[in-house]
Amino acid sequence: MRRGGFFRRTLALVYGTVALFAVLIMAVYTAISPQLFAQNKLSDLIPKGQIISGYIESALRGELSTSYLVPLIGRSTSQWEATVWVVDMEGSTLLRTQQIDGRSVGTLPAQLARPMLPGVLSGQVATHIGSLDELTQEEEGETPRASGVLSILTPREESENTSEERLAGNLVAVAVPVYYRGEVVGAVFMAQSMTEVMSGMRAITNTLFLSLLAVALLLLPVVLFFASRISKPLASMRSVALTMAGGDLSVRADDQRRDELGEMGRALNYLSSELGQTISSLAMERNRLQSLINGLSEGILAVDAQDGVTLTNPAVRGLLGVQSDAIPSRDAAPDVFAMFDEASASGRPVRKTIWQGDVALRVSVAPLRTSDGQGAGCVGIVSDVTSAERLEQTRRDYVANVSHELRTPLTAMRALLEPLRDGLIKTEEQRQQTYEVVLRETMRLSRLVSDMLELSRLQSGTASLERSAFELRPLLDVIRETYSAYAEDYQQTFVYSVPDALPRVMGNPDRTQQVLVALLDNAFKYTPEGGCVSLAASVEAEVVRVTVRDTGIGISAEDLPHVFDRFYKADRSHHSRGTGLGLAIAYEIMKHLGEEMTVQSQVGLGSAFSFTLHLAPALAQPPALPADEAAQIQ
Repeated sequence: MRRGGFFRRTLALVYGTVALFAVLIMAVYTAISPQLFAQNKLSDLIPKGQIISGYIESALRGELSTSYLVPLIGRSTSQWEATVWVVDMEGSTLLRTQQIDGRSVGTLPAQLARPMLPGVLSGQVATHIGSLDELTQEEEGETPRASGVLSILTPREESENTSEERLAGNLVAVAVPVYYRGEVVGAVFMAQSMTEVMSGMRAITNTLFLSLLAVALLLLPVVLFFASRISKPLASMRSVALTMAGGDLSVRADDQRRDELGEMGRALNYLSSELGQTISSLAMERNRLQSLINGLSEGILAVDAQDGVTLTNPAVRGLLGVQSDAIPSRDAAPDVFAMFDEASASGRPVRKTIWQGDVALRVSVAPLRTSDGQGAGCVGIVSDVTSAERLEQTRRDYVANVSHELRTPLTAMRALLEPLRDGLIKTEEQRQQTYEVVLRETMRLSRLVSDMLELSRLQSGTASLERSAFELRPLLDVIRETYSAYAEDYQQTFVYSVPDALPRVMGNPDRTQQVLVALLDNAFKYTPEGGCVSLAASVEAEVVRVTVRDTGIGISAEDLPHVFDRFYKADRSHHSRGTGLGLAIAYEIMKHLGEEMTVQSQVGLGSAFSFTLHLAPALAQPPALPADEAAQIQ
């Protein structure tokens, strides 16, 4: 349908041009042809008038009988194709054409004779094209007197003068002088109505019109052919262009022609090729940029001037807690979008740290501006600074805890040393007691510093933790002997539940004993009198799990995630019990040995701390003793 419409428009344009050309030719021909025909008629009448003038001159010289002049002048206008009058010097009609369209011809109209006669009598040929009313009569001067030479011509009898009636309207008139012996003795007037002149032109006009019509009809197949030749490649190029606009840049236009349409096709193909390369480059850059944005750990969020989200990455969806395929909205992150509103309204960047649940987010929003200064939206970067915030809080807590732990023994030592310095302690026994307290607080301070250094070395990875295969059962037996006596002193029950045959394990014996001491000290410390502390070991798959369980005060659910933090004390009412570094050191030791430490606890029911030790490889097992040697050892 579209191609047909274009074909019809092309056909109408070409054929309309031809038709307009024909109409213009007819219009121009109609406008200028009367004047051209009149001029041509004048050129035809002047020689005829001169011929008639020669006939009259011959009659005046006696060479031609005057009786022959009437037939020579004509009985009708068709003989000379004009009306003829022969006048004398005064303008009196002597001879004339007898009939015009079957009616008698009168004398020469005065409107035609008076303006033209003076010029003719002076020896010139006078002409006129137009109506009789356009002739202006010149001022009458002295008219030459009749010589009487033309008296030999017998004037025609006057009849009804129909000349003016027949010559009404436009006409063509010629006046030629008549000579006799070198002098002008009269004039020959010839006139023809423009209607008669144009009657001959009408046939030519009709012929021209029919010729133009025939040419237009003959040109119709040619126009159809060339219109099709023009419209078909253009319609094809239009289809190719629309296909390219739809995204398919692989199509190509016909560029085999060697005319302007071929050049247009080659230009369109070149445009498609360059556009394809440009789009490919842009797509590659877009994908590279999108991959870069998606790979960032920081979240990217961009909105337009209407607060519509235009760009996100997986990180921002994860940070704001929305689904991976969802778009962040104001309901999901009202604080973040409030910062976008603030940046858009003020036109200045906005930076804040906000908490999204347990996650600390550092949000930086910058407004976007167009070249004319109008707002084009905002882009924001969202970073997870929870670790940094917690690290900063840990640093502050660490400084506060260290200061507190150091202040307690120092305060006690100062309180004892000042009276000793001032001589307030008089007896030796009091001085010895003071020395014992100062020594105990000094040792406590020394242990605190040692534990801090130990934990620092473990966390920095500078502590020496070599792993080797060793027997676990002897180490546990030593621990049992130590803490059995300890339990009796504190009126507590110590349960030892370890199998007789434990496989060899991989680890560090000294560090393992240090961990057990820290766990048992902690268990006895927070278990009241009459309570029970147990030490158990069991083989699980490829590890041996060692568990220290107590029936003490227990740990609340909110405190469980922090029991292995340094200086953390679940029982904050007992400030003097330890430094709060034992569990942190034990956890770091097992972590560096590649083992796992866990805790289970309920308030009022006690706690259970356990850690794993991987089994030693088979090659690390000692060789089996002979039966007789084993019996001797037993």
